Amino acid sequence: MKYAPYIYLFKCLSHRSRLRLMELLAAHGEMTVSEIVAAFQGEEIEDRDPSTISRNLTILRQQGFVTPRREGQTKYYSLNIAKVEEAFADFLRFLREAKTRLKTPLASRSS
Repeated sequence: MKYAPYIYLFKCLSHRSRLRLMELLAAHGEMTVSEIVAAFQGEEIEDRDPSTISRNLTILRQQGFVTPRREGQTKYYSLNIAKVEEAFADFLRFLREAKTRLKTPLASRSS
């Protein structure tokens, strides 16, 4: 289905906690889940327990937006901004190409 990548893209980004995760990683570079949990303290983020944060990081990783790196027992996460830019560029290209894809003209409108 031609819409599937875009449905998943926007579903991935439609969660406030995931947007906040991306914002934190953009600001701080690499972070561990513990550091993210600490950063969420005092914020109005409903999903700030470590297991939910890990699940949200997995969703972002599946989209390619987050890259994990293991150092010993510690896992660090970083934002893959190039992949985010690529996903949005692809979506914009999809919209721009709609005119050639959708060749059937609309019926003329009468005034």
